[in-house]
Amino acid sequence: MTTLTLRAHEQLLAVATPEPGTAPELPASGPVNAELVTGNDRTLVFAYRDVAELSDSSVVQGPFRALEIAGPLDFSLTGVLAAVLSPLAESEISVFTLSTFETDWILIGANALPDAVDTLRRAGHTVVEDFEGEH
Repeated sequence: MTTLTLRAHEQLLAVATPEPGTAPELPASGPVNAELVTGNDRTLVFAYRDVAELSDSSVVQGPFRALEIAGPLDFSLTGVLAAVLSPLAESEISVFTLSTFETDWILIGANALPDAVDTLRRAGHTVVEDFEGEH
């Protein structure tokens, strides 16, 4: 079994799809900020405190807290997300995932984070809750 180290981030995050035809300029102030675009979908991940910057017709989910897998992760590794997501699924903890060049991020409903941390620790993973200096 793959055992991993994850960092739990304190800052609350939002996941949103903005009103079609708008291009909100959101500050890159979260531990992870992302814009994912497909042919028919645009998804933003950003600091929850900036939700008010979106129009009222935007669809927003959250708040979330982020778990960051310690990286960098080599592209040849297999089973990294499965090692984290399987125990969370067994505990019925829903997630939103995204990846960067160096690592993977798992967003978990803010209220579910304590249960997620307990679940991951029971599965043999290390979860570091280092909230100092994060706003």
